[in-house]
Amino acid sequence: METSIWTKFFLVIEDFLNKVTTSKYNVLYYHGALPQFIMYVLFISGLLLFAYYVPTIDNAYFSKNLVNAFTSVDYITNSIPFGAVVRAIHRYAGDAMVIAILIHMVRVWFTDRYRQYRWVQWESGIVLLLMVMFIGQTGYYLIWDERSLLLTRMTVSALEGIPFLGEGIRDWFLNGRAIRNLTLSNFLFIHIGLSFSLLFALWVHYVRMTRPVITPPPAVNYFLLMAILIVVYLFPITETKMASLNSQPMGMDIDMFFLWPYSILGATGVGGFWFSMLIITAVLCLIPWLLVKNKPIEAAEVVNTKCTGCSLCFKDCPYQAIEMVPAPAGSRFKLLATVKSYRCSSCGVCVGSCAFDAIDLPNLLDSDVTEQIKELAKANNAS
Repeated sequence: METSIWTKFFLVIEDFLNKVTTSKYNVLYYHGALPQFIMYVLFISGLLLFAYYVPTIDNAYFSKNLVNAFTSVDYITNSIPFGAVVRAIHRYAGDAMVIAILIHMVRVWFTDRYRQYRWVQWESGIVLLLMVMFIGQTGYYLIWDERSLLLTRMTVSALEGIPFLGEGIRDWFLNGRAIRNLTLSNFLFIHIGLSFSLLFALWVHYVRMTRPVITPPPAVNYFLLMAILIVVYLFPITETKMASLNSQPMGMDIDMFFLWPYSILGATGVGGFWFSMLIITAVLCLIPWLLVKNKPIEAAEVVNTKCTGCSLCFKDCPYQAIEMVPAPAGSRFKLLATVKSYRCSSCGVCVGSCAFDAIDLPNLLDSDVTEQIKELAKANNAS
């Protein structure tokens, strides 16, 4: 099977990173675990911010000084020890999570690990991406500065454009028919509730994987934290202006990771926005069926005369595609391996795990794999 130019490109990058960091610390081998580690950073920093956050628009009767969402964020930033650092970590860790998810998607795409039995991982990954995007956007609402007000009003206009359901969704979003104190309480509930719902979505994402890699090595985690702290130091969060319901902000800074949909909304209007979002989502969801090979994947095959029932292939299969069944009468062994073709992705892991040449891929025999490994080993030794 011919290797695509993109696959070759990523193999070159992978080889380069192996030489720089060694295979043990190559981030491409933990591309699925990186977003989950960043999620823990977001949880911890978010809980620290939550301890001092006041989700109201106006609570002047509470004190001689105005106490609301904006002033509580300002208090966190300027009065709490390391409050500005924690807030910036939360802000830039969100961007880092989007970057890590995109790296994960690209890696899965170009290593051809999204089709057949793995479509559940791809589709649940799209849902996770959409959840992360919306969680990040609600985080910007909670600051309640002029950008928050503009984002809220733009979101309301987009929701009102949904046929039949628009007004109901708008009222749920605002926790009423207009912006009020309970609106920010609702934003906070959405932000935190969706964040913890990620754990259930991750369970769905992992449900068909026998050994998901969910934790990078500590050294990779430390490096990632250091990178976030460097960004925090180089780009500290700047002061903004508190939102006023009597004003209409005319512009805002766009976070390219979370707020790019609002650029589409501003440029195309409500109709163009929803059309664009539907097209983007549909294309992402249909990738496992749109980008198919000319030849369908053929399942691995067990050579019953060689199988000893050792169950190594069963243990190593990442997609639960191999099952151990009772051997027929007269066999020397109690169990034999059998392949569930509808789950097999033809990844070849079982071929490498079998020590008895008892399992093959139809288009790539075990003997061919052995010869390729020998050639690669010779090439590495020669270099």
